[in-house]
Order: sequence, then structure tokens, then C-alpha cells
Amino acid sequence: MSQLDRAVLILAGGAGTRLWPLSTDANPKQFLPIFGGRSLLEHAFDRLANIADPSRIFVSTNDAYRESVIRLLPSLPPEHVLVEPARRNTAPAIAACCAEIERRLGDVVVGIFPSDHAIANVSEFTHVVSAAYDFASGSDHLVTIGLEPTEPNTGFGYLELGEPIASPVHRLLRFVEKPTRERAEEFLATGRYLWNGGMFVWRLGAFFEALSAAAPEIASLAREFAAAPSRDEAATVFSRMPSISIDYALMEKAPRVATVRGEFGWSDVGSWAAVAQVIGDATPKRTVVDSSSNVFVLTETERTVAVVGASDLFIIDSPNGLLVLGRESGERLSAVVKAMDAKP
Repeated sequence: MSQLDRAVLILAGGAGTRLWPLSTDANPKQFLPIFGGRSLLEHAFDRLANIADPSRIFVSTNDAYRESVIRLLPSLPPEHVLVEPARRNTAPAIAACCAEIERRLGDVVVGIFPSDHAIANVSEFTHVVSAAYDFASGSDHLVTIGLEPTEPNTGFGYLELGEPIASPVHRLLRFVEKPTRERAEEFLATGRYLWNGGMFVWRLGAFFEALSAAAPEIASLAREFAAAPSRDEAATVFSRMPSISIDYALMEKAPRVATVRGEFGWSDVGSWAAVAQVIGDATPKRTVVDSSSNVFVLTETERTVAVVGASDLFIIDSPNGLLVLGRESGERLSAVVKAMDAKP
């Protein structure tokens, strides 16, 4: 299967608070240049250009981020930036973009990938994803990329593998929502469960057949969106979409779902602990750490940062604010940021 037979859709419309104060609604983590001086979006585009010809890569985002995408990806044709008129979660965004890609390219095989994840082993990633494309090209299955778990993490959804279909593809038995610690440990012990990283590959004909059965309203509106004669009419169509994730709307209901196991150093970069793992614990300039252990400092200001006699901290200094976060308190950050935003 050649690169010209494949298409890629990169999802770059999300915003979040888990990497505050650097990540904000105006400048979310996929655009932050803290990973080797380049953004996660740029890294995603580069590795996916190994999968599909760059002329077959599309980016889904919202209007507020469109110029950021164009600035960061100068080799991406501007008309390949597909704008979501409103935030309606992943099912409407993916369906509408797939309908637009189908209108332009026909019944191609499309891979859907988040823009804000990190991959350590790009060569292995390319091998795994290529296997998913090859299988999807001759099948009606919707294919997921399942990620080899490295710990009993309770923050991820899991995929339960069934019997092999064709090496290295397995039938997917079920999606499991974020489990308790005890259940996550049981999952790892069986060897049959993988993390759900939100990466999918499918032939567009198979996708719309499954979507029409599972979520007919979304399927119909997606094609209506792609056929709309103007941006205003497309926005009106999109506004009628329900807000629902692709897992709930389709993947948990589809009768033919398969999984390819991936072990390529994946991270969702969803916390400051994850950032520290990806970029390492190198101490920035103008920073002095005189403490026992486990202090991670990242600064985007000219201020000198000194840490004395403290341990187990993340310290993030930026023009947006200063964060001092205990190593075990990362899950509380979003709630604190929302509380700050609510203050007059």
C-alpha cells in the first residue's frame, strides 16, 4: 500500500488545563515549543509524513487555532486545515472531517491521530501504523492502535483483545472505561489489555457504514456538512451535531473492530509528570536547585528560580502565572485552574 493510497487526519482542536500555566485555551499544549524547541503538532506532522504523503495529510482544528496550525506547518496546504465551526467532541469532528476527505479523495484509508501525544520510537510507530493501514485497506473493520501498558494507570481507557485475525491484528472484544487501581492491576496481569490512545485507522466506506448504523444523525449531518455550499451553511449544519466522543458514538457499538498492538514509547503528555519524562529533568538556565530530590523546573521568564530544601515538586514559571505543584497532586490541577478562572 503506497503513501498516496493513505490519508491522515490530525486532531488539533483540543484545549486543556492540565499543563497550566503554559497551556491555556488560547495556546494549548499541542502548540507549545517545549519539546526540543518544537511543538507536539510539528512532531506529529513529521512522523505521520512517514505514513502518508504530505499532500494527503489534513488537520482538524477550530477557527481560533487555524493560524497557529498554518504558521507551525508551512508545508501543509492551507486548504487542508479543516475548521470545526464549534466544539462538539470527537465524534462530530472526526465524522465531518472524514466526510470532507471522502469528498476530495474518495474511499481512501484514513488514520486519525491526536496532535498532542509524544512518541519515542518513530520507526516502530511507523511499522505498527503501516500494518494497521494495510489491514484496513482490505477489510470492513475499524482499527484501533492499542498501546502496551507500562503501569496500572487509572487515567486511561483500556482495550480487551480477542483472538488474532491476521498478524499483528486482533479482534477487539470491548472498550473499558477508566478502571480502579485494582482492576487496572488485574488487566495488566492478564496480558490481554492495552491502553486506548485514541488512534484509529479505517477505510472511509467502512467507517460511514458503521457510523450510519450506530449514530445515523451524525453520519447524515457529516455528509451534509461536507456538501454545504458555504462556510455559514456548514456551520449551521455542524451546530446541529450532538456533543459526544467517537468511542461512545461509534467504537463501542461497531460490530467489527480490530486492534494492532503498539509498543513505541507513547505518552499522552497529559501531566507535568509526563512532560518531565518526555523532555528530561535538565535544570534550566538561571535556576538553582539545592534540595533533596525530584524537583522539576521549567521556566519561560527571565526570573531566577531557586529551590532550597524542598523535594517532589514541579515548578513552572511563565508569563501566565507561577505553578508550584506537589508530585502527587497533578490530578488536582485542573480543578484549581477552573477555580482561579471563576474568580472575578
